[in-house]
Amino acid sequence: MDYTVGRLAGRLDGEVSWLAVRAAGAVPGPEWVSCAEVLEEQLAGGDPTLGWRQDLLDDYGREYGIEPPVQVAAMFVLMWYVSVPAIVAGISTALTGVSPDVSAEALAFRKHPTAHYPMEVALLSERVVSIEEAARQVEEHTRAFTDSYRPGVKMSSRQKRGAVEDELRAALRLPEEAVQAATAAEAFRIDLEQKVRTSCCFVYALPNVNPCGGCPRVRG
Repeated sequence: MDYTVGRLAGRLDGEVSWLAVRAAGAVPGPEWVSCAEVLEEQLAGGDPTLGWRQDLLDDYGREYGIEPPVQVAAMFVLMWYVSVPAIVAGISTALTGVSPDVSAEALAFRKHPTAHYPMEVALLSERVVSIEEAARQVEEHTRAFTDSYRPGVKMSSRQKRGAVEDELRAALRLPEEAVQAATAAEAFRIDLEQKVRTSCCFVYALPNVNPCGGCPRVRG
């Protein structure tokens, strides 16, 4: 079957209950976040995700009555950002063997107004790419973000790059009819049999919160 971006958006939309996907000729509105603009500012030495992280910190402070744990907000924002290209490419290639363009210029997203995660993605390019090209784009897009991400707390390269691996692995496993998942996993260099996450979200730093299932800090 030949896929257009619109048809791929239709396959992706609703595949994950909390994420909507649409094809769009341009960034849909002022409340949307352009991945290209985020990277441009961050690569120039700016901190475009500061407000995003601060919203999370404010929530933690209100909910737990504590000095907000900077590392938790920093890690969740990193995971959420890289999840945009990773989820789109991972699910699409697992389902169809092709992907929408997931370079920074081709993606925008809208955050949930209270939970702050990306809840809607706009596909801005009409290009449909192969699994191999999608893997290259995810690598280039996410590496540009992780290598320039300076959230005010120390993070190892393994932690940051591990988040990309974890998001890809989860995306490849998500579809029920992931007929191309093994082929895509090979292109993305992802071990689908890995049970323990590579990165840690640091959520255990919140009061009375246990580590997530699959946390690398908790090994059976």
